[in-house]
Amino acid sequence: MNPSMEPLRGRFRERASRDLDLLRRHLAADDLGAAAVETTVHKLAGSAALFGFAEIGEAAGDIDRVFSVGRRPDREMLETLIARLVAAVAAEMERGPELEPSGRSSGGAETILIVEDDDLLRAQAERTLRGVGYQVICAAGGDELLTELDALPPVQLLFTDLMMPGAVSGEMLAREIRRRRPEVRVLFTSGRAGPGGDVPGGHFLAKPYRRDALAAMVRKVLDQPADDAIG
Repeated sequence: MNPSMEPLRGRFRERASRDLDLLRRHLAADDLGAAAVETTVHKLAGSAALFGFAEIGEAAGDIDRVFSVGRRPDREMLETLIARLVAAVAAEMERGPELEPSGRSSGGAETILIVEDDDLLRAQAERTLRGVGYQVICAAGGDELLTELDALPPVQLLFTDLMMPGAVSGEMLAREIRRRRPEVRVLFTSGRAGPGGDVPGGHFLAKPYRRDALAAMVRKVLDQPADDAIG
């Protein structure tokens, strides 16, 4: 295992343990419709995939999809899915994460601006892109970033979540950055929206995503003309 990965994987293990405790508390209180439950499984699914814990990501993703249909989840179904998630966490924490596919992902020397409110996803995405040669600037949201945008150094690509806390969504941020800096390419990500009419330009990486998929998609978008990056 790469020693530099271990601190971030340690943070992931702590998160998974806290998330399971939260799910158990809400299950015991018959409060499975709480927003905290949906947010917890959504973020756990994304971080598990990025750290190589495929079974945890799949189990959390199945719970997340129950919420995405917009109805109060069925208790019996969620009990079954949460039990599967608990088993996946126990098994994969003992076994360790999956290895990335062999071979170095294509990278570059461009500067990437990552905007992601989840600190663990943001840290691992930064590490992934720095690992293949990119310069990286990170921000937790669009509200504060817009006030500081003119002071940022040149960037070649914005990688932003579509749904973020605050008044500025990923789409709003992308349009404003492109208005001021037309040369910037844009790559959206989300676990909810898809690459349809709500995603200008069609460059979209669905959550949860693996590290190799992130690196490959960033390179693909950078290799296209900037005018194709956002409509």
